[in-house]
Amino acid sequence: MGARGEITKDKIIKTARHLFKHQGYKNTTMDDICNSSGVKRGNLYFYFKGKEDLAYAVIADAIEGEFPFLNRMTEHLSDPLAKVEAMIDGMAQYVIDKHCQGG
Repeated sequence: MGARGEITKDKIIKTARHLFKHQGYKNTTMDDICNSSGVKRGNLYFYFKGKEDLAYAVIADAIEGEFPFLNRMTEHLSDPLAKVEAMIDGMAQYVIDKHCQGG
């Protein structure tokens, strides 16, 4: 994929992430994502098979961008449940290491 393709794909992911956060996954349609991102529907489906595929890309982007250590902890795991368990353990350790406290 070329540089323009990567930019378009990233734009779709960032838009979907914003809409999922503010409207919820269930309430966000692919048309919402197209309208907000300015990407045509056919082009969106070139990058993602559907909403679920896009949601996985959004999650991966969030993990990579905000918690890169989680990606390193889970990259060797293939079982989704094992990945989730490793991520929970990693986030718990992150909170402990950073001395985070609930409010």
